[in-house]
Amino acid sequence: MKIKIWCLLAAVAVFCAGVPPARGASEPARQNLFYYGNARILDLFSGRTGTQKLLLEKIIDPQGGMITETACFQEPGKQPRISPVYMKVTGSSVTITDTLAAGESSKLTGTGSLHGRDWDWNFLEFSMSIAGVRVEDVNFVVKDKLIARKRIFLPNGAPVQLWETEMTATNHEDYQKRYKTMGCK
Repeated sequence: MKIKIWCLLAAVAVFCAGVPPARGASEPARQNLFYYGNARILDLFSGRTGTQKLLLEKIIDPQGGMITETACFQEPGKQPRISPVYMKVTGSSVTITDTLAAGESSKLTGTGSLHGRDWDWNFLEFSMSIAGVRVEDVNFVVKDKLIARKRIFLPNGAPVQLWETEMTATNHEDYQKRYKTMGCK
């Protein structure tokens, strides 16, 4: 049974790297960060493995207390997809959704906790759900690497997939080249 959970990968794929220093007398400046990498996916029912290419643009807005991630991901032989995720930061907690539009229903919801210095986190743990599917996730920052480990569960609680994602920081020019080459729109 193949489960398509494309927007879950984007959701907090790698939330907490490259964030400005801790808050002081003034808020850190807004930043745009860029990453590329791959996800390995293990189907726990069939034992099959798969991969996805990933690109991630992260907008860090300390003044607004928000982090926005827009992921472009592509399974082999398929068209790339875009998935935005919005994270409201309050202290060391985060609330996750896939929409900011007033009155628009969110399909993706979640909460999590941040560890490390404010706006310089190095570890995130969270849980989110979409259409009854639950994702338990931990994310680590190691220098310019973003590493995520996801466990995905069916609505009945049965584990269905394991995801391992590793991404590397890059500059805007390299990101744009990769974005165009991959066919993201």
